Amino acid sequence: MSIYQLREWMYNRQDSDGLLRKEFRDGLEGFMYQASTLQITIESGNKYMYCPCPKCMNRKFLLFSRVWSHLLNRGFMQNYYIWYCHGEGHGGNAASSSSSNYINEGMHFGENYVDPVLEHPPVNYGSEVHRMHEMVTDAFPETASTFRDTHNVAYEEPNADARKFFDTLAAADQPLYDGCTKGHTKLSVAARMMTLKTDGNISQFIMDGWADLIKDILPDDNVATDSYYEIQKLVFSLGLPSQMIDVCVDNCMLYWKDDDKLQECRFCHKPRYKPQGRGRNKVPYQRMWYLPIKDRLRRLYQSERTAGLMRWHADHSQTEGEIRHPSDAKAWKHFQAVHPDFASEKRNVYLGLCTDGFSPFGMSGRQYSLWPIILTPYNLPPDMCMQREFLIMSILIPGPKHPRRSLDVFLQPLIEELKELWYTGARTYDLSCKRNFTMRAVLMWTISDFPAYGMLSGWTTHGRLSCPYCLDRTDAFQLKHGRKTSWFDCHRRFLPLNHRYRRNNKLFKKNKTVRVPPPVILSGDAIEARIDHYGAESTVRRGGNWHTPANMPDGYGEQHNWHKKSIFWDLPYWSSHLLRHNLDVIHIEKNFFDNIMHTVLNVKGKTKDSVKSRLDLPEICSRSELHITHEGEVPVAIFQLRAAEKLSLFKWATADVKFPDGYVSNLSKCVQGQKFSVMKSHDCHVFMERLFPFAFAELLHPEVHAAIAAIGAFFRDLCTRTLTVDVICKLQENIPMVLCNMEQIFPPAFFDVMEHLAVHLPYEAELGGPVHYRWMYTFERFMGYLKGKAKNLARVEGSIVSGSLSQETSHFTDFYFPSKVRTRKRVPKRYDDGGVGRSYPMDGVPNIFSSVGRLGGCIKEVWWADENDRHNAQTEFCRQVRECINGVTDTELNKRKDQHFASWIKASVTPGDEAYPQWFHELIKGPIWRITTAPMYCTRGYVFHTFNYGNERATANYGVCVKGEVDFYGMLQDIIEVQYPGMLGLRCILFKCDWFDPTPGRGVRENKYGVDVNQSRRYNKFEPFILASQAEQVTFVPYPRVRTSEITWLSVVKVSPRGTIVGDKDDIPPMQQDHCSVIAEAEENT
Repeated sequence: MSIYQLREWMYNRQDSDGLLRKEFRDGLEGFMYQASTLQITIESGNKYMYCPCPKCMNRKFLLFSRVWSHLLNRGFMQNYYIWYCHGEGHGGNAASSSSSNYINEGMHFGENYVDPVLEHPPVNYGSEVHRMHEMVTDAFPETASTFRDTHNVAYEEPNADARKFFDTLAAADQPLYDGCTKGHTKLSVAARMMTLKTDGNISQFIMDGWADLIKDILPDDNVATDSYYEIQKLVFSLGLPSQMIDVCVDNCMLYWKDDDKLQECRFCHKPRYKPQGRGRNKVPYQRMWYLPIKDRLRRLYQSERTAGLMRWHADHSQTEGEIRHPSDAKAWKHFQAVHPDFASEKRNVYLGLCTDGFSPFGMSGRQYSLWPIILTPYNLPPDMCMQREFLIMSILIPGPKHPRRSLDVFLQPLIEELKELWYTGARTYDLSCKRNFTMRAVLMWTISDFPAYGMLSGWTTHGRLSCPYCLDRTDAFQLKHGRKTSWFDCHRRFLPLNHRYRRNNKLFKKNKTVRVPPPVILSGDAIEARIDHYGAESTVRRGGNWHTPANMPDGYGEQHNWHKKSIFWDLPYWSSHLLRHNLDVIHIEKNFFDNIMHTVLNVKGKTKDSVKSRLDLPEICSRSELHITHEGEVPVAIFQLRAAEKLSLFKWATADVKFPDGYVSNLSKCVQGQKFSVMKSHDCHVFMERLFPFAFAELLHPEVHAAIAAIGAFFRDLCTRTLTVDVICKLQENIPMVLCNMEQIFPPAFFDVMEHLAVHLPYEAELGGPVHYRWMYTFERFMGYLKGKAKNLARVEGSIVSGSLSQETSHFTDFYFPSKVRTRKRVPKRYDDGGVGRSYPMDGVPNIFSSVGRLGGCIKEVWWADENDRHNAQTEFCRQVRECINGVTDTELNKRKDQHFASWIKASVTPGDEAYPQWFHELIKGPIWRITTAPMYCTRGYVFHTFNYGNERATANYGVCVKGEVDFYGMLQDIIEVQYPGMLGLRCILFKCDWFDPTPGRGVRENKYGVDVNQSRRYNKFEPFILASQAEQVTFVPYPRVRTSEITWLSVVKVSPRGTIVGDKDDIPPMQQDHCSVIAEAEENT
């Protein structure tokens, strides 16, 4: 018998006449007897105990007589089946329904006892209470485990953690009001209101109003929270800890650990606290927020959603030669080989760290720089890894000042905890296998833009020695007139030793040949030895403001660029990493884009082909055609567009360039005043990778176009979701040639360090895997999200941390909500296809009738307008299921296809022939005459529009491609749902398309970087229908041109599906292709 049945008397106090039941009085005597045996009660002289009546709720320690009176008159508090404040812990003893039974059984488990916390809540409270039970026990696994193991241990009063656990559990079980039949409890309502706040980023004022309104609407005896403060108190018991640490006003040190009691800074001797009046609390000048990562990593194993998936990195299957996750790459495998004890536990956590600054007040507000330190776990599968809900903000460095070289001061608590997680680990309960284990963690690398790279690594990222790979083995130089460092002609050394460019003394620097090999990449131990050799000091040891020019190590700026020894070298495994700090691809790519566009368009003040640049040319290059004449005239370079060509480019960008919905911003809004402006890094990313390969083909000299197209194709191939070893090798071979070709065209001022860093990106991809796990896009979006949490602009740090803590709790709780509850994560996306295909009451129905998809727009039912269309549709279906047609070959199928093949099949099959299944008999009858049409269809991550529906829009979703021996490209004309008569009611979606001529050279042409189609030629055979499940999406973009041409070619831009899973869960965003096509080899300029 379960404990809920044994203790029904607790909530059955009075009979129909309002008199006290005997069972209740007997049970109450047993309860009072148990309470009298508690140590805390004995110590009070057997006079006092906690009162569990509905009003006191175990919060008051009262005389026995008063507790007896309260319980007789009021009964017990809701759902106090487990007497956790009176001697019963988790898994505590079941009591019988009378005093005598209670004493005789001696508080042993009943034969049919059910664990009330882990197994089942009261059966009459519904599934929502059950899920709230699970949520609470998942959030307090250690406390629940402790009480699970105390069956035969002497009873003690619950400690603070246990009391917090039981209070939260009671709220999870307490009905919202007496008679609530929908399963709502005090905790479930508070958790859902917290989720509404975080999903909608709602202010506290509005939340107070909602809470008060709900409280007033419900019956008078309801226990709903009446303010956001009460919601926080209740729900934050499921949350994670945070702490504030005082910081020196000049960022010299933290008042932390041994320095916690100091009143002034050890380095600058400035006071810790602001001057205050007598009797007031001390207020520090500055403090940082630290959110310990240990409990946040534990939470990944406490949630049903993530616990089992944290082993994905070790359990997934890898195709030989493919790299689609950091665990497939060289650096990860090297680390596991060096530290096999760590690698042996699959549940150990692999982390990446990112930081960057942002202003909570936007670009137009006052200057204020906040720097969050963000961690991301790489254990999770690709569709979850790098998602916002799994990013952990561990530190928030306060503003308004930029931390600059004092960043290591703020990193101390995190580094200390990372060392603890490496050496001793943390005992963690794995919900997926119901076992405790020691969780350890490792920081694999950091991710940042290039200025922050110097702050994290200790290597200054400006000047002649700014490249962290080349170090002091560089040929960079300072321009005499431009006064900036140029990396012109620094890439021939990366070419093969016998390459002819190495011997050329005219196309690059005058009278210079290159015979040296590329610089050797140093190991971690060798780099640390160099840092120690040059005497670079630790920021923590010398203070946050010690790294001034006067205190730089000997040889700084000439032999090396080490301004400090980074705090990351304190990690015991840091020197064993092959990749410690990542170059950010998106900022390198954007720098390329800006330099190319500003120079080609000759944007005043931003072009790299300025007068100073031309003045530097005669001393560096043999390019007399670009030298300024004696009359002061500046010749027009071949890489500059003329006025007509600029006009054509801007007209093309504003009117002709269209991408599918959600792929990129509206580029027409990025053209302002004869230049591209207000373009986000993602817009530059798409423009460079998708449009550069053909955008200047008819506007610039062929050599210039080839160089620009090659750099765009390089980044396109580098940023694929799945890399291969062969692709990386080809990229490493191509990029030096691509940069050398650009050096022959653009002036030396064009090549700053960001252009040079591209030569090292394939090497980092080899070590770290696909770039989307190591770039800043995800983290910059997260910082924008944090900016929105700054509700109190007078206390932005606290406001952001408070919002982040609320969001962490909501991410955990909303998984336990009933499926009908709408949260932000559960709202279908614009490209949602429904997720479930049509099912039929028999097996064996072909997949073409069960494909997943959703019609959209104005859906209509119409009749077939053309018998030929109906015939062709039926022929297409029969062709798809021809393997089920006995005795028909492909040759006969092709022969009969134009001879009413469907009618022939129908005539050849005897009705009721058991050799064919039921669905086949229904199929050959042909579709019914009534069909359903729609202008929009969502399927497999694509959103398709018909041409008439989408042609006037700013997006283009009507391009279609069908892969086969010959690829077909066309425009989607109609979306048709066809239905067949019969018991099964077979249904399928067809696309009616207008196909371009697939004949090579006439209708389709291939070039080094893609495919073009001739929009004036159409396919001469009438085969308009395909299955919607066969279609892939493309978009057609014309070439910008000045001259008119009879043949108008359209470039085909292939589109990756959004939100789909390929292989072992692979989420594909729109800006990247899944696999790299054949890479064209970079060629020398002629």
